[in-house]
Amino acid sequence: MYTRNHTMKVFFWSIAVLAAVTLLAGTAVKEAWNSFGASSEQTRDSRTVPHWKDGKFLNTEPVKINTGKMKKRPFAMLRFLFSSPNAPVKPLPVITRKASSFSKVPALLEITWLGHSSVIMDLNHSRFAVDPVFGNASPVPFTVRRYSPSPMTAVELPPLDFVLLTHDHYDHLEYSTIRYLKDKVPLFIAPLGVGARLRSWGVSPEKIIELDWNETWHTGRVKVTLTETRHFSGRTLRDRFSTLWGAYVLEGGGKKVFFGGDSGYGKHYRETGAKYGPFDLVLLECDAWNENWPLHHLFPEQIPQSMKDLKGKKLLPIHWGVFDLAMHPWKESIEKTVALAEKNHIPLFTPVMGETISPDHSKTGYWWRNVKE
Repeated sequence: MYTRNHTMKVFFWSIAVLAAVTLLAGTAVKEAWNSFGASSEQTRDSRTVPHWKDGKFLNTEPVKINTGKMKKRPFAMLRFLFSSPNAPVKPLPVITRKASSFSKVPALLEITWLGHSSVIMDLNHSRFAVDPVFGNASPVPFTVRRYSPSPMTAVELPPLDFVLLTHDHYDHLEYSTIRYLKDKVPLFIAPLGVGARLRSWGVSPEKIIELDWNETWHTGRVKVTLTETRHFSGRTLRDRFSTLWGAYVLEGGGKKVFFGGDSGYGKHYRETGAKYGPFDLVLLECDAWNENWPLHHLFPEQIPQSMKDLKGKKLLPIHWGVFDLAMHPWKESIEKTVALAEKNHIPLFTPVMGETISPDHSKTGYWWRNVKE
């Protein structure tokens, strides 16, 4: 028989557990809300930003989603709540990295691919990160989950001279990472409007440089230019196109690198190649293409022409190996990219996540072919 004292203990323990669960849930909701970031504001006079109109940034070539096909699959987005059927059976191999893994003096040109579009780059003896993301690609816990672990965490990053951000989507701009780096990195460079997100997360305004397409910022050893892409932005259903998106031309020490960000194919590649090329190394996305949004991401079949347009000498495919964003098997994109690169005689780097490569002398293998399904 339960005594009154026992009943009271159970009651108070139940209240304590309920309070703890409520607190944790409230904290999770608050963190998710904070991760949206502040709404952007127009930061330039519209007369100087021709691709800003009626409170939105515009692509110079049309971009639209095939809503007819999307309506045939009204519950397709629910797949992000569950483990992806297109993911590998086991986590993919990675080379674990930490700050001490990197040389104290940055190299002339080296790239460490961390998976998806996250890289650490050494250029002209300066070191910086591009789109550093180490967790899931969603503000809601347990959704849009990684199927491959990151080679490192934000805490393990080496000292950085600056951080580059291509746009504000969750798989490119991570709240927790920016919060961690805000007092540790002297400079954040991003497209117009993204600065509002960063400021709302505690980054000092004097640390933020916002660029329009074809604007340049010199960071001492590296010349950084934001260039046009064919994409979109937004972190909620109500703020699409409210911030700008772009790619980066990076120059230093006689080397030129093009970091493509997210983009559908378009005339901007030819224009960028004519104005800024040729490039010693080009990083282009090869995954997340889909016939429902054919103008937002690059198809593997479009990579050879894009390389030709950009006047790229060597290719490092990115935007793959971590998330299932477009409903195709995890290694389909990289296999297509390899076949097309070989057919078109494009020198290709396919590092393991966490591997550092130098375009001048590194060689990589097709490691995913050894992954057992």
